Amino acid sequence: MPEEKHKTKTADDSTAAGENSTAQGVDTASALTAAILEAEDLRQKLLRWQADFENLRRRSAREMLDTRQIAEGDFARDMLDVLDHFEMALSVDPAKTDAAAILQGVKITYDELTKILVRRGIQSFDPIGQPFDPNLHEAIAREGSAEKPPMTVLQTFSKGYKIGDKVLRSARVKVSMAPSESA
Repeated sequence: MPEEKHKTKTADDSTAAGENSTAQGVDTASALTAAILEAEDLRQKLLRWQADFENLRRRSAREMLDTRQIAEGDFARDMLDVLDHFEMALSVDPAKTDAAAILQGVKITYDELTKILVRRGIQSFDPIGQPFDPNLHEAIAREGSAEKPPMTVLQTFSKGYKIGDKVLRSARVKVSMAPSESA
């Protein structure tokens, strides 16, 4: 009789195991389906995010272009006043005006242009007497000097211009060198 109990337990165990593996199969299929659905949902979200990012990139580029055009348009509009002054000066009959009147017109035009540049944050700088700085100055001549230390700006040929801390154009200068170097 002990053998029959053992057989019964074995039969019961295999039935339970079969039911258990069927349940596990259903659970595994259910989990796999859920994972596939989640993966598809994540893929769709990723595609939407990529599209949103691409749209944002295009919109930002377009807005930057629009902003640049507005800024350039504002600057150009300011420069039209200067252009008007030049056109008036060129329309004057030289036989009917003197050099002083022409010089006064040039001065008015220069002052108008300077005001526009200052309003736009553009500042000129003249480095005479300062130490040479290759980030701000372009040395186009050298001259021996006993009075000034070497690499000091002696003369400015063209002023430099900055907008904020950014150099728009380096100042073109003459720098000193030791008198013994000027052979």
